[in-house]
Amino acid sequence: MEMKVVVGETAGKIYQALSSGGPQTVSQLKKKVDGSGELVNFALGWLAREGKIDMVMEKKNIHVQLK
Repeated sequence: MEMKVVVGETAGKIYQALSSGGPQTVSQLKKKVDGSGELVNFALGWLAREGKIDMVMEKKNIHVQLK
């Protein structure tokens, strides 16, 4: 499968997890979407570039939420 498709599907899973579960850390999202760290990071970048999420650094964790 083309990498762009895989990243897009993972972005969709992350969006749904945030929509139903509210703000979460990157670690929580990795567990929920069952993706590799690199794949989840690509998908978060995709969502950030589209302006769909906000990311905030709190202590040592990055918290992600929908805009």
